[in-house]
Amino acid sequence: MERTNSATMTRHRWTILATTALAVTATMTGAFLLGKEPSTLTQRTPAPDVSMTVKPPLQLPPVKWKLSWQDGFEGRGKPSSLWVPLSGGGGWGHKALQYYTSEHARLNGSGALVITAAKQRNGEQCWYGSCQYISGRVQTDGTFSQRYGRFAARIKLPVGQGIWPAFWLKTPNAGTIHSDTYGEIDIAEIIGGKPRLLQAFEHAGNHRFAASMLLDHSLDSKYHTYGVDVTPSSITWWLDGKPYAQLEKYPGWPYDKPLFIILNVQVGGTWPGNPNASTRFPTRMSVDWVKVYRIADPA
Repeated sequence: MERTNSATMTRHRWTILATTALAVTATMTGAFLLGKEPSTLTQRTPAPDVSMTVKPPLQLPPVKWKLSWQDGFEGRGKPSSLWVPLSGGGGWGHKALQYYTSEHARLNGSGALVITAAKQRNGEQCWYGSCQYISGRVQTDGTFSQRYGRFAARIKLPVGQGIWPAFWLKTPNAGTIHSDTYGEIDIAEIIGGKPRLLQAFEHAGNHRFAASMLLDHSLDSKYHTYGVDVTPSSITWWLDGKPYAQLEKYPGWPYDKPLFIILNVQVGGTWPGNPNASTRFPTRMSVDWVKVYRIADPA
């Protein structure tokens, strides 16, 4: 969810490359044979082997998982004590326009946590003056974190120009994004103005990773299960159980530490841009469940 200049980001994309060697026929005309008149010699070179180089499909880590934590969002009103709501309108590092309030992250009575972003004044002051938008953010910092694991959630994401929903992880007491202790894994983000483009990121002190996946439908049209597998050697992003990006461990990575969970909807700011006349409010991020698995002990 934190952002720096995109020019410094290392972008990794999953590409299948195929190369085929073609048989070649060469004709030599006017070749001179010793002691004889010139004649025509046709020489056919042997056809080289046809080779196909295909990058193997990305695989989920070969790990057995055991459920360690979950929330199915039963009930109505404020979420359970597992979740800590945040409040404020200081821009959140992106010149965001919303003021976060606990009233905009509520259980709907039908088994979902709903984070609502609205164009609405609430009498609070934001960094730019009187707040024009309200939204919600909840996280498990101080209530739950886990070292390594499978982190997953079933979510219907909102879209629209200037809308930035996110499901992400951070290391506790991480400091600023440029510090050596900082670690962030963005499991699922979209810039609402690009409603079919799922994006994933990793941010550490001196390292950036980005990946994306273009779907054939808008992400607000149905629920998807978004997940990431964090192991001692890699981070693998997946959608509905199918992996689409992977980052191998690099020197100095901060992901041998516990990670906590964040859910939020940002409005406006330097990365998604601000809402315009096409943006519909209120807009909602509906979370059916969140589950965390740990690496199972060997049998």
